[in-house]
Amino acid sequence: MNRFNLKDLTLILFIVFSVWSSSFENCCAREGRQYWRQSSKAVPASVLVKKPKGYNHAGRRMLSSAIFNVLDYGAKGDGQTDDTKAFEAAWAAACKVEASTMVVPSGSVFFVLPITFSGSSCEQNIVFQLDGKIIAPTSSQPWGSGLLQWLDFTNLKGFTIKGKGIIDGQGSVWWGDSGNMPSTKPTALRFYGSDGVTVTGITIQNSQQTHLKFDNCKTIQVYDINVSSPGDSPNTDGIHLQNSQDVVIYSTTLACGNFKFLSRV
Repeated sequence: MNRFNLKDLTLILFIVFSVWSSSFENCCAREGRQYWRQSSKAVPASVLVKKPKGYNHAGRRMLSSAIFNVLDYGAKGDGQTDDTKAFEAAWAAACKVEASTMVVPSGSVFFVLPITFSGSSCEQNIVFQLDGKIIAPTSSQPWGSGLLQWLDFTNLKGFTIKGKGIIDGQGSVWWGDSGNMPSTKPTALRFYGSDGVTVTGITIQNSQQTHLKFDNCKTIQVYDINVSSPGDSPNTDGIHLQNSQDVVIYSTTLACGNFKFLSRV
């Protein structure tokens, strides 16, 4: 009566195996959560990041943590050295990785000549993390006979520029009658031919002319940004919309010398 028959032994082994299996699954789940937290840390720019297979678009975006800091590409951030090539190199690297982040770090001032950040060969959902300060040239030579844009972002899909940083056009040299600068004044920050653009958190100030412009774009969000220039600065419009649709702008401060907001079809 006290003996175990084969059926009893089988039942005991089944129960033991079930308990062990459950403990193993819980352990793996804890390790898995730890792995995901670690994967959210920055990946050095020198590391080759491959897009994971078998994930949907949102899944890939969550997994990507590639960081491309302009300082790692030779930027000095001293406010005097030309950092344009470093910005170009960091952008080219970030473009190869979907949902990567190009970082302009805080605590530095970056002198950047007129530049185009083209998305023609870019992956989607690139983030431009602006926490430092970018300043424009104040001499006439970089502008030639006149340019329409200073910082130009084109043909992007799912692009975000965010942070607590500043874009400073240093436009006072354009506002006077010194005659040293070209008659054609550039827009400080322009987006062209892009879909799914978000601009948030940043400050755009002292533009040479218009501060922020969207041309031939769609699905745009602008919020929590500051746009400012002196009240007597000529034609320093806040935001221009041209041939663009599905635009939402809210929680934004516009304090500039001319039209705060202008929309053209």
